[in-house]
Amino acid sequence: MSECFNFDPNKAGWTRFIPVAAFSVIMLGGFAVTQTSLRDVPEEKWDGMGKISRLLDGEATRQFSTQLNDHFLLSKAFAKIERGVTWAIAGDTGASVRRGCDDWLFLSDELTPYAHATENATARAKIITQTASALQMQGIKLVVAVVPDKTRIEESHLCGLHRPAGFANRLNDWVNTLANNKVEVLSFAPALTAMKEERYYRSDSHWNERGANVAAMTLAEHLQSLKLVDKPAAPLDPKSIQSNTTERSGDLMRVSNLEGLPAWMRPATEVTQVSKVAPVAVASDDLFGDAGLPTVALVGTSFSRAANFVPFLSQHLGAPVANLAKDGGDFDGAAYAYLNSKEFKNQPPKVVVWEVPERMLQKTLTASEKKWLDTLKSKS
Repeated sequence: MSECFNFDPNKAGWTRFIPVAAFSVIMLGGFAVTQTSLRDVPEEKWDGMGKISRLLDGEATRQFSTQLNDHFLLSKAFAKIERGVTWAIAGDTGASVRRGCDDWLFLSDELTPYAHATENATARAKIITQTASALQMQGIKLVVAVVPDKTRIEESHLCGLHRPAGFANRLNDWVNTLANNKVEVLSFAPALTAMKEERYYRSDSHWNERGANVAAMTLAEHLQSLKLVDKPAAPLDPKSIQSNTTERSGDLMRVSNLEGLPAWMRPATEVTQVSKVAPVAVASDDLFGDAGLPTVALVGTSFSRAANFVPFLSQHLGAPVANLAKDGGDFDGAAYAYLNSKEFKNQPPKVVVWEVPERMLQKTLTASEKKWLDTLKSKS
């Protein structure tokens, strides 16, 4: 009698169904929560989702993911499940990130056309032109340094992602506009394009150390050619830079919500070079200390705070560089804050370098940029 209930699970082979059952329970639970959560999504948020064009280019998936992330109950727990499933099944990276080949990730901003793009770029050129003129009256030289899009420089890794044809000339057009307005401007695109190695991180929106170093050297040579700074007594000795390789998870992994997934579910962690560069550059906190004001003050974005760009720049210059760039500062944040500060008015530098990413040129103007433009109109 007991033999009837002496069930051998291994012989029966039922254990192979445990993973399937567990996954089914998770998915059914997630489906139930999803149904409940998505009832709160306004109807207009679903507009256009059923269009064939949006389904084919993945936009419908990203639209659905956005609503799911915004309205999901127990979002922290289920968002990871949703991200893992959509990444594993569809390679979806969310609304802000696009996936190229070999796990290269790119910002959607670099592939997105904006309304009034030409007018926006012209307005930003006006801000810089008038700022350069005002600084020149104080005996200060403004040099604009433009960082090209990752999607431009690493185009070979887009693998099917569409970069609008109209973007091909937007960097050079903007640079030429500034040059025609007698503004000193430098594009890093030629120097970065000439490199054979990877110039940007695969999982990050910024340049890697190789790209940052070449850009820094190009800028240093440009400033020296204009006789705005002296040439260093000796060129940078590569032996003075200690480098090793390490695993690095970039900002695009965080933006796409893939960073929190198990390693086997997400893109491979990038192995990249990380260096310790001799500290010639000064931090903004030390800018007005006893050592005195550096010749060059740099304002800009997270590009100037990434991959040792400013330490490389100061090494190539053989002199300190005041780094006043801001993470998330957009086009104008760091420049406006510094140029309107007491420190700038009391102890101005000889040269201001304004670093500008290409991807910001045509974006919709922010409230602070509109305010700056209004201020310029009132002074003219």
